[in-house]
Amino acid sequence: MKLMPLIFVAGLFMPSPGIAADRLTDQEVKALVARVEQDRDRFDDALDGKLKQTILRGPSGEVNVDKYLNDFQESIDRVEERLKPGYAASAEVATLLHHGSAIDAFLRQQPAGTKGASEWNKLAADLKTLAAAYGADFPLAANGAVRRIGDGEVAAAADAIAKSAERLKKALDTDLKKDASIDKPTREGIVGEADQMSKDAKALRDRVKDGKPSSAEADRLLAQAAKLQAFIESHKAPTSSSAWSGFSTPLQSVAGAYGISRSSGGQ
Repeated sequence: MKLMPLIFVAGLFMPSPGIAADRLTDQEVKALVARVEQDRDRFDDALDGKLKQTILRGPSGEVNVDKYLNDFQESIDRVEERLKPGYAASAEVATLLHHGSAIDAFLRQQPAGTKGASEWNKLAADLKTLAAAYGADFPLAANGAVRRIGDGEVAAAADAIAKSAERLKKALDTDLKKDASIDKPTREGIVGEADQMSKDAKALRDRVKDGKPSSAEADRLLAQAAKLQAFIESHKAPTSSSAWSGFSTPLQSVAGAYGISRSSGGQ
């Protein structure tokens, strides 16, 4: 009996990869951090001088608001220094968001119409956008996770997937030639799916490297991966299963970068 076509198998077993969310590129994150710095300066200028001497309780103890604003500035500077194509500065952004959250809590306790409150509201909106880019909320909870997968990591993951898909093509061809239930057109169609996955991964890699929006390319790649995973798990081809085992980490990186929870399926 001939094997069911891949698309039918995928329809029965394929896990939904989800819908990729738009993500900020490294350059967009840098621009956002620069805007946070500008808005911090405007808030500092607008805040009443007497209020700056108020004591604020933060993670490192009690300090006055003015000192905390200086620490906030230093945390912004640190993010700007450390944010690189190969390093997303997640720890540094976490520190920045913690400083911002303490100031936010302090401002929310002040009377309506406090000088500088409008400037803070604008800054808080930017901090909320920054937090979202790192998979977090603002204000940040004391133990809130802050993690961003940067452009370099996404591009490297996509490149690894493209190369692994080339190896998977050969493995599928080897396995399916040994299966008498699969005719040549069916085998070529399935191998073609692996070839398409390699092309999709390269398209994602190139879009990310060019700093272009890439959520649609991520969607396509993850959907293609889900189809192939469903086939490999149902067919239990030994060479192909072994080849597929190398996909888990880079696929998780891509999914995480676009806000998708992806089951590894044990692979």
